[in-house]
Amino acid sequence: MDMYIEHSLPIDIEKFGFTEREKNSKGILANRCGRDFLYYALHYYFPEEFNPTMCGPVEIDRRRLFGVPMPSWLVWTCLPFYKIPKLLSEKGLVLKINGLQINSFLAFVKSMLLPKFLTADEIFGVVETSINSKSVCGVDITIGLGGLIDHVLFVLGYDVENLYVIDTHVVEEIQYEKLTAENDPRFFMKLPKGVVSRMWSRFGRVWVIERI
Repeated sequence: MDMYIEHSLPIDIEKFGFTEREKNSKGILANRCGRDFLYYALHYYFPEEFNPTMCGPVEIDRRRLFGVPMPSWLVWTCLPFYKIPKLLSEKGLVLKINGLQINSFLAFVKSMLLPKFLTADEIFGVVETSINSKSVCGVDITIGLGGLIDHVLFVLGYDVENLYVIDTHVVEEIQYEKLTAENDPRFFMKLPKGVVSRMWSRFGRVWVIERI
């Protein structure tokens, strides 16, 4: 996959640890995007520890590294992420959501249920600053119910008009373009900034994970 991105994280896309969302008899498992984003973030910083072979999203759930895996309809409890602030701190990392530093599970819950409002333009500024400093960021955009249903995407890079993001499956509600082949299990996508702006809501978030 040969593609030039004007501003991007220092990632070799051919060696990156892409993963595909697991499925069951009813189809693709829902409401695992936060876990998948956090996996990609940890893979970026610690590729020999977090990768599809050694420790991918399914193994993360099995070992309960992030928290307690829950049915999709209970993800709103945030219990699947209660270990995240401590885990990141132990790894020399810190999570910020809309500028709020997440040092505790309570802070994480607050950022999920009542995030500080940032405009889409402010979000783009955070993304660009993070990418330029080689730090991980993700955009968390509305896909339903006025923002109560959302989807977070790992941002690889950006240019004037687009974000380049990595996902684990195609979300039909998001008007992004898959840059890998249709049957390729690597979900590398071009997401126009205009789409992000149209889908932005009171509950829009930007996740930043950076070294302490």
